[in-house]
Amino acid sequence: RTAIPTALQAAEGTIKPRKRKVGWTDWFLEKTAPGRLLMFNQASKQVEKQAKGKYPAPPAILASARAGLEGGHAEGSKVERELFSHLATTSESAALRGLFFGSTECKKNPFGEPAMRVETIGVLGAGLMGAGIAEVSAAKDIRVLLKDRDLRGLSRGQAQISGNAGKKLKRKRLTKYSHDAMLSRVVGLTDGHASWTKHFSQADMVVEAVFEEMGVKHKVVREMEAVVPPHCIIASNTSTLPIGEIASVAERPQNIVGMHYFSPVDKMPLLEVIPHETTSNEVCAAAVDVGIRQGKTVITVKDVPGFYVNRCLGPFLVEAIALIQQGADPLVLNSALTSFGFPVGGVTLADEVGIDVSTHVVNNLIGAQPKFLGVRMEGADLSMLDAFVNAGILGRKSGKGFFDYSDAKAKQKPLNKEALEIAKQFRHPTKSATSLSKAELAERMVLRFLSEAVHCLESGVIRTARDGDIGAVFGIGFPPFLGGPFMYIDKLGAANVVEKMEALQKSEGDQFAPPRLLLEHAKSGRPFHGGAQP
Repeated sequence: RTAIPTALQAAEGTIKPRKRKVGWTDWFLEKTAPGRLLMFNQASKQVEKQAKGKYPAPPAILASARAGLEGGHAEGSKVERELFSHLATTSESAALRGLFFGSTECKKNPFGEPAMRVETIGVLGAGLMGAGIAEVSAAKDIRVLLKDRDLRGLSRGQAQISGNAGKKLKRKRLTKYSHDAMLSRVVGLTDGHASWTKHFSQADMVVEAVFEEMGVKHKVVREMEAVVPPHCIIASNTSTLPIGEIASVAERPQNIVGMHYFSPVDKMPLLEVIPHETTSNEVCAAAVDVGIRQGKTVITVKDVPGFYVNRCLGPFLVEAIALIQQGADPLVLNSALTSFGFPVGGVTLADEVGIDVSTHVVNNLIGAQPKFLGVRMEGADLSMLDAFVNAGILGRKSGKGFFDYSDAKAKQKPLNKEALEIAKQFRHPTKSATSLSKAELAERMVLRFLSEAVHCLESGVIRTARDGDIGAVFGIGFPPFLGGPFMYIDKLGAANVVEKMEALQKSEGDQFAPPRLLLEHAKSGRPFHGGAQP
């Protein structure tokens, strides 16, 4: 009733916009040359700090604003048009548009509308992952049964959920009503609760987030099938264990599926849905639907050790270890990857994930099947990781990893001297990476990642290059301005990537041998994504 008449009056010129009051500070910054210089210098520094020279749009926005402020509206519009035209044709624009359209496509369910809508989810394990899964479910109007072995574990999980919800309420991302309603949807249970079986008899889906050991997973499947209704889906949040093997003890294997969330669940957008050979389409449809409702970007991947993201991460981390064993400074190695565009360095990533978890992932990729990845997991003495674990060096969660976390207030954590001493024992006798530049260090790690991503596409682990890009960017933070591993290969040219890999194959070993599919693309000149690349 008000907006339309007001807009018409503004268009006709019968109403004038109310002028805002300009204080002395605003007048100085906007109306004087020294003030404008100061303002744009500070803004440029802030933009550079956040964009790190990887995103050309923010500086262009500043340039447009400055042109308009100093030269008037017409000049500002002219500069804006010119800069926008240029930005639209950059590789960064193509990469980010590709991610936008790809993630939008991932919001559609490839299995169609589920025959059954999941209304109640049971979550087994109230640790970091389990509590996170419970939180993102309850936040989207799904009733949650959160179960842990004892009250201590359950209380820790409930505190995580209520703490995160409280922060969102404080920042006004949740209303008081939404906050209270979300917390009321989480029902806390322990093994000691006499009524837990009654609650779980109403579950439409159970997601287990228990210890990563096959015997424990089998026990959970048997226990749940005896309690839940016949239609209930049992999903495993395992990061590496084969879903088919988990389902091998099930009476209803068609109801078993993998749902691999990434930590922290409330912040990481990716969800890998992993059907095994006999998982029904109806179960897949329901699992993807739950992920979409939780706000996740969902990709469906093949049931192989490591699935997609962790499988690519394996050779990537092996190369980081190889470089450390060849004398590379962990701090320089970290800086090399952040300079490349990753949110954190490989050494920090290992600490955050947990060195014990990283060891488990790596060992799974090596030993899950005879020669599963074979030479692609070579290049480093991985017993160094076992030495770390045996010494209690597990990463941030234990207070010490590659870095020392004993001083919680320190912004820059110092390197852990104990870890460095252990690493010295595994120093490569002949090879040295001490003279490599940051760009060369990053290239070696990234090429291992690119190679495994292409192997995954070649063997059907992922359905499309788009899924591979989405998984890498949203799963581990592959630089978005590069668009993902396949978009990055297209940008460099497959032939150039092959040339780099073959050079390293000669100097470092067959772990750098280019995949067959990459060789085919190099020979044909065909990109992984259709259409011309800028």
